[in-house]
This record gives sequence, C-alpha cells and structure tokens, in this order.
Amino acid sequence: MQLVKEFGKNILISLAIFAALTLVLSGVEYGFHLPMMAWNSSAFCVGFAASIIGVGYVLTVKNPKNYLGFYGGIAMSALLGVQFILTRQWDLVVLYFCVFIPFLIRSIVVWKKGDDTGLNPAWLNKHQLLLSLLVAALIIAGDYVLNTLAIYQDGWGEHVALKLLGAGLICSSAQANYWLIYKKTDAWIWWTLYGVVGVVFYALLPVPNYYLVILNVVFIVVNASALRAWVAITPRHV
Repeated sequence: MQLVKEFGKNILISLAIFAALTLVLSGVEYGFHLPMMAWNSSAFCVGFAASIIGVGYVLTVKNPKNYLGFYGGIAMSALLGVQFILTRQWDLVVLYFCVFIPFLIRSIVVWKKGDDTGLNPAWLNKHQLLLSLLVAALIIAGDYVLNTLAIYQDGWGEHVALKLLGAGLICSSAQANYWLIYKKTDAWIWWTLYGVVGVVFYALLPVPNYYLVILNVVFIVVNASALRAWVAITPRHV
C-alpha cells in the first residue's frame, strides 16, 4: 500500500509541475508570440499526457524499491507509440511498442524478484561498460544509416548534426531502459544525457520546437535528481 501511495503522490507532483509549466509557456506564447502549446494537435495532446505520466514514473522509480513506477512507464510508452503513429514516425512506433514496453515489463519482473534476492543499485562493471559503449556506437551508426537512406533520403554528409543527435536520443533511451532493468545506476546517466541531447536536437530543428526544448530541460532536472539519489546509495566498488 505504501508503494501505491508513493506512486499516486508522484503523479500528483507531476500534474502540478505540468500545470505550472503550462501557465508559464502559455504566458510566453501570448507575450512573445512564440509557438509553444499545440492544443489543436492530437499528437501534442497525447504526448503531453505521456509526459505527465513519464515524470511520475521517474519520480517513483527514483526509489529503487518501488517497481510500480514501471506501470506508469508502460502507459507512457504506449501513449508515445500512439503519438508517433499520429506523426507517422514508424521507426519510433516499433521502438516503443516492440522494445521499450518489453523492457519495462521485464523491469517489473526483475525488481519484484529483487525484493527477495537483495537486488540493489550498482555500477556497471568494466565488461558491462565496454559492452554498453559498443552497443551505443552500433545503435548510433545504424540509426544514421536509417536516417540517411529512409528518413532524410539525402547524402551521407548532409544533416549530420540532426542525424547524430536523433540517433543519440534513441541510443540514450535504449541504454537507460535496458540498464534500469538490472538497477544499474549508469541508467540515470543515460537518462540525463537523453535530456541534454533532446534540448540541443529540438533547438536545432529547421523550425525549433520550443515546447520540447523546455520539456527536455524538465527531464534533465528530474533524471539528474534520480541520478543523485542513486549515486548516494550505490557502493563505489564494482
């Protein structure tokens, strides 16, 4: 029951954060005539709901004993999958439904068992770290090829920054989701990196998406706070 209360409290905190964010961004939109909130877009509304649940999910699994947050993560990923269907980003649809949701389900199973086996936050060992970096390089290279051949359909030396940053978003979120299954503190480094890359990516778009720039700043703060909390309880040795 305590875990349920904590999850519910974190959802309410997330609602408060986004209520304040909406007021601020609406004021900026009105005062400076910058496009911020696209309430007339179904994709935006679905993504907005996903973000609220997502922050609640992160705040909950910040407690390494509360696996209930992953149910929120599943709901968030499902909503983001729907958002990407609406925007016809089919590669991301596959990523969220076929990769991230199974990762989150696996996290629930492993974390629940961890209550009996004493699974605690830990750093990656050297071999795991090398494997993680190798997989990251392969993901970035593979996504760059996919972007060039199928999405941008341009030359290998064109839109380099956007392709690499887009690949970085996929890479960092994939690494974070995977290593969080096994309570590796490094997962929060990847999540924080995701926010940093997101800020730069959405700022550099031909038409900058100011809402997503600000949203990723929120993600940086929330994920960095979870990283700090886990570092404090993670043994220094591996």
